[in-house]
Amino acid sequence: MKYIRNVIFVLLIALLALQPCALAATATVNSSSAKLYSKSSTSSKSVSLKKGLSVTVKSTSGSWTKVTVKGVTGYIRSKYLSSASTAKSSTATAYACKKTYVYKKASTSSTKKSISVNTKLTVVGTSGSFYKVKNGSYTGYVLKSCVSKSKVSTDSGSTSSTSWKSKVVTMNWFSGGSSVLATGSYGYIYDIDTGITLRIKRMGGHNHADVEPATAADTAKLLKVAGGTFSWDSHAVILHAGGKYVACGINTKPHGDQTITNNNYNGQFCLHMTGSTTHENDAVNANHQASIQRAYEWAHK
Repeated sequence: MKYIRNVIFVLLIALLALQPCALAATATVNSSSAKLYSKSSTSSKSVSLKKGLSVTVKSTSGSWTKVTVKGVTGYIRSKYLSSASTAKSSTATAYACKKTYVYKKASTSSTKKSISVNTKLTVVGTSGSFYKVKNGSYTGYVLKSCVSKSKVSTDSGSTSSTSWKSKVVTMNWFSGGSSVLATGSYGYIYDIDTGITLRIKRMGGHNHADVEPATAADTAKLLKVAGGTFSWDSHAVILHAGGKYVACGINTKPHGDQTITNNNYNGQFCLHMTGSTTHENDAVNANHQASIQRAYEWAHK
């Protein structure tokens, strides 16, 4: 059944790519390299789109934009959509995930005003690496890397005291676990073997969470967790996000896409919960499931 759905998706999009689009334009494909993916992951099913094709923007998260073309919904890399055709009618509530600036133009060299962490913003469009936002009566631009879908924790993420251990739970990824750390949101992971805590951002993922170190300092911490060399080896960690503490498993190998370009980490790494699967073959990874169980037992021993 899943194979049939994938085939239908590809056939529908292939037809759209070959004929002119009559939808009311909200954004325009600006490159012949653009592809429409079934998920916000380059490893998902995809089909090439023609340059100049018009699409309706549904939402934007990190480096991905969710679009609809003649009733078919998928995901496209935001850089392949023209900023001149931003969907002005599409709005979303977001928050500054760090102290940053609202710029008058989509340029860091333009006039700016400072905003604090968790400042509420209304996203009304995109322009390259910026979101166009409203902040009160002021309209301007904020770097996408400084925006989160939800408020972020303002504590240090310190786990020098592990009084929270009794709160650790396991959660099924497909039964509520995926919402603990929403795409575009920040959280913390605590490695049970080293006692190291680092801050992460979820940049996407459907079968499991694709995450990135929030800063270069967090990448340095992840390298220590990895023992000095990033690898596919599984590590037992506790995710602290959304007011919950969840036993998880991670690898540390950078791969795939990234939304944070100044963190010294070229890509993303995987965070798994109970029942989550790999992108490649939709299979449950036994090593990550063992790490999850080990993290949970560590918390409750």
